[in-house]
Amino acid sequence: MVMSVSVFTACSSTEGQQGGSQQEGTDAVIKQKEYNYLTGMPFADGADKTARPVAVMINNRKIAHPQSGLENADIVYEAVTEGGITRLMAVYSDINKIEKVGPVRSARDAFIEMLLPLNAIYVHIGTSISAERMLNFYSYKDIDGIYLGSLAFEQNPELAKTKGAEHSWFTNKELIKAGIEKNGIATKNNFYPAFDFVDYNDTRVLEGESANTVSFAYSSYADVSFAFDASAGKYMKNAFGVPHMDADANTQLAFDNVFVILADVGVQEENGVLADIDLSEGSGYYFHGGKYEEITWKKGQPEEPLLMYNADGDILKVNTGKSYVGILDTKQADSLVITEEVYTAVSVERVQ
Repeated sequence: MVMSVSVFTACSSTEGQQGGSQQEGTDAVIKQKEYNYLTGMPFADGADKTARPVAVMINNRKIAHPQSGLENADIVYEAVTEGGITRLMAVYSDINKIEKVGPVRSARDAFIEMLLPLNAIYVHIGTSISAERMLNFYSYKDIDGIYLGSLAFEQNPELAKTKGAEHSWFTNKELIKAGIEKNGIATKNNFYPAFDFVDYNDTRVLEGESANTVSFAYSSYADVSFAFDASAGKYMKNAFGVPHMDADANTQLAFDNVFVILADVGVQEENGVLADIDLSEGSGYYFHGGKYEEITWKKGQPEEPLLMYNADGDILKVNTGKSYVGILDTKQADSLVITEEVYTAVSVERVQ
């Protein structure tokens, strides 16, 4: 992977740099955004319109379910990390919505490539060698539990006893704020919108075929599906054959937009285990409102935004709301099944 340092400009607003200067202070002039750059929706009353998002790495092994805090995330990214296991990255526009999130796990470079253009404050416990190299390259200040420990994270002793230490560490808004203060992390700066949203007063009806059920497998271990709930107007996420639940909210994860982007996934040569995901460009699918469209996408350098294109080659107009972005190995593309039938997840005891 080639990495270069470039000037980081957010939507023709005031300029910042994605390398060291984005972290240097909070006294730069920040352009006040007109809408939430992660959802396309108007800001809630009293929201800080100049705040950087927060991105938290989440354990996604079967034993880690149900996780906490995913219900309030504006965007959830999922991708294979190693051995067919996936990990999640939950991104929040408002740190104050993070009441509890976890279990928190280690950083991976593919997720860093997604958070760099969002200029998100990165929260994790540990890193892979390639992820650490990327963070160092961009002089990206983060909140890492390996160094901050209980200052920014807290352990659930019961989970540590029953599931293991790696499934027992959580964080919240106050702990993250403590980590921000300890590491001198800037909380305000520019960043790209996650997508090219339609006006929040409008809804774009997709022109493609019906897609009431979307299912695919990241691997023989990790399968997911989305069932469109017409009454709610959202896709309900299932994982490992059962509803994907938020432990504290006791609700099934629901998304207005679902993206499945196809990327070549190999294995990193230096360790022979961790996934090596090519995020240069590819094809994919956009799901909304019970329909879908085929898309193409392009990213380029790690700090550059993920751009989506429609069939005509124009920038994809995305409807407002919460989004899920799944990065699926092209070798697993045949596992993707899109049907008009409504899928109902079966409640079964999880295999740990």
